[in-house]
Amino acid sequence: MSEEKQKFENIGPGVKPAGVVSIILITIFLVLLGIVCFYSLLKFWPSIPEGKQTISSSVNFLSWTFSLSGEMRLIFIVIIAGALGGLVHALRSLYWYIGNREMKRSWLVKYILLPFVGSILSLIFYFVIRGGFFSPGTTIEKTSIFGFAAMAALVGMFSEQAALKLKEVADTLLFKPKPGKDSIPQDKENKE
Repeated sequence: MSEEKQKFENIGPGVKPAGVVSIILITIFLVLLGIVCFYSLLKFWPSIPEGKQTISSSVNFLSWTFSLSGEMRLIFIVIIAGALGGLVHALRSLYWYIGNREMKRSWLVKYILLPFVGSILSLIFYFVIRGGFFSPGTTIEKTSIFGFAAMAALVGMFSEQAALKLKEVADTLLFKPKPGKDSIPQDKENKE
């Protein structure tokens, strides 16, 4: 490792270990967000009464009752499942680094953002899969809510790999730009 790079890595925000208060706050945040996501998933998950083929459009969420189309309900399920996947990734990584006493302040932002990144990537994957592999006339009743929820949770759990897969798809469909002067590709390890 070059002396200049080593010098840079030892200064700046986040170099020091995360303090006890930071660790407690991030853990509480992730656990509470997990509870909200579980509750939300249960409330948005459709119940199909016996003998009916259509999904009920009424949702009772935090004492509000409102109507959603089946498609919008599925989009909410994908977003919530993606957040849950991101939470699993964040919590597993958090307890590993805390347990090994290697938790750095600079990673706290990642743990806060992982559920949101998981949600957004899951929604993008949903649009790609729904738009690319399903006929526009396919109704929600002819799709698998479990399949889309599972896909969303996996995308949230493995957001780095999911982003790289979307990059591959974009490189195949679109013109690939030349890298910038100082760019470091995500899919390549820095081997200095």
